[in-house]
This record gives sequence, structure tokens and C-alpha cells, in this order.
Amino acid sequence: MRKTTMKDIAREAKVSVATVSYVLNQVDNQKITDETRCRVLDTAKKLDYIPSLTARSLVRGKSGMLALLFTRNERDGVWKKLYYGMLAERMEALCKRAGYHLLVLGVDAERPSPDIEIVRQREVDGVLLADVKKEAFRDISIHFSMGVPIVLLNIYIDDPLFHKVVIDYRQAFALWRERSAGRGGRRFLVLDTVTNEDTMKTILDAAQLEPESVFVLTAGNADRLPDFLARHRGGRGAVLNEFVGMFVANASRDLELELTVFCTSGCAELLPPDVRTLISAENRGPLDLAFQLMRFYIDAKDKDDTFVGSGDAYGEYISIPLQ
Repeated sequence: MRKTTMKDIAREAKVSVATVSYVLNQVDNQKITDETRCRVLDTAKKLDYIPSLTARSLVRGKSGMLALLFTRNERDGVWKKLYYGMLAERMEALCKRAGYHLLVLGVDAERPSPDIEIVRQREVDGVLLADVKKEAFRDISIHFSMGVPIVLLNIYIDDPLFHKVVIDYRQAFALWRERSAGRGGRRFLVLDTVTNEDTMKTILDAAQLEPESVFVLTAGNADRLPDFLARHRGGRGAVLNEFVGMFVANASRDLELELTVFCTSGCAELLPPDVRTLISAENRGPLDLAFQLMRFYIDAKDKDDTFVGSGDAYGEYISIPLQ
């Protein structure tokens, strides 16, 4: 069956092809009556017109597509895959409300270039990038032209050209220590693998724990987690991310542990009721603010505006406190 074109709509609606283009591409600098606009839209629906995203992007100067990129690693466990799945689902919901399409891509942690070429060809309007090595970030960022905002999600990279939305780990660990003060048992930390070295260093520096009190959970060492938790029986543990928190809570039964999960995904409701939580305002996590920041830069390319977001901004970092 032949695909309906703008010429078909123009012929049926008895208007020019230019008028059809103005209406379907929502060009607002042309004087078109409401009656004509409705007739064109009704005709397009009647003929089952499917717009060309490529043509629309040429008219608007935007593709209407955003990208969510995250790194894949052979050490990733099921908890990391659940985290990325939830991240993609929430990003898709944000895009849908804002009228964007979403391209989700997991890139190789060591060699991202072959994967990034796919994104570059789609000419996306903005990019959210989650957890990537400093060296790989350089390789990724050069694939996007100037004017395409790249916002980094929970990544510490010393580069003033890019904005980073991060959890305030210093504040979060200080609050955890304050709330668990006076209770018995050793303190410990369980977290997932973190690809970005500076992010991992920031977390460990903020935790202020000895190496033997830190367990970095991977797909290859998950069977050793119960022994680690048993050595801290009756202790107080901090766990980063709700999906890791579910795994730790299940492995720590009958060990009399006081667990506090730093909720970085906005999914505190997934945790058992006896697990303590530290959450961001409205339990949203960093994604909502990162999306808001990216949208601001897309919409403000030709404006002299200043971004105002929640959390404390320092340099090009926007820090989200937990409570």
C-alpha cells in the first residue's frame, strides 16, 4: 500500500502543499485559519498520514529525539540491569510527556565508539549519559556537535563544558553516621560496581570506612556477600541503590543488621519495611533534574536564560541531598 504524502492531503483538503506542511509541522509564523487547520488535520487522520521524522527535523531544526546512554560491563549483575531498566522506563515517561522520542543504548565500557556512531547518525537533540569512564567519556563526547547538550548522571568528571547531576555523598554519609550514632556493631558499606573512577573515589572518601568494611558487588562475587554480611552481624550498613538494597536485604536475614539504603533511583517503595532509607526530595532521584537541565539547554539555545534547579550547585555540578 502506497504511503500517504502531503500532496495527497493537499489534494483532498483543497489547500496547497505548503499549507499542509505549515499545519503538520506546527509552524506558527503563518496566518492559517482555524477552519483550514482543522480540515488539514482531519484529512491527515482520515488518510492515515505518518509524518517523516527526518523531514520534520529539517523544518524545526530539531530531531525531536533524546538519547539515554549507559555503559555495559561483563561484571554487571542483575541489580545493575534492573537499575538501567528502571532508568530507561522513567526517561521514556519524561520524554513522552515532553513530546520527545527516546533512543536508549548500552555502550561498551571499554570501546564505546562503534555504538555511539548509531546515536550520532540520528542527530539527537540532547544526551543523558550514565556512569562512564573518564577516558571513554572523551571518546563519546566528540561524536556530538556543538549545541547538543550532554548531561552526566551521577558521574564525577572534571570538565567545565558539561553539567553533572550527582548525589551529595558527603552529606548522605554524614547523615547516615548521625542517625546511626550510639548503636552497637561495626559500620559497613555495600555498593554496585561504578565504572567512573572519580565517582567511586568520591563515594569511598565520603564513607570513611576501612577497605575490609566495603563490599563492591559484582556478578562474579555475589556468592561471597553472605559471608561479608555475617562478619558484620549486628552492625550498621549503608547500601547504595535500591536494587542492590533488595539483594542485600534478602542476604542478611537473621543477621540483626541495621540497613540504610541510599535511594538513588527514586524507587524506595521496592524495599522491605524494616530497611531504613535516605531519599531525595519527593523520592525522584537525579534523573528528573538531569532531564529538566537538558530540556532547558535545548529550549534556551537562542535565549539568555539562567538555569535554576533544586539542590546546591557548585561549579558545573548540581548536587542532590538525601534526607
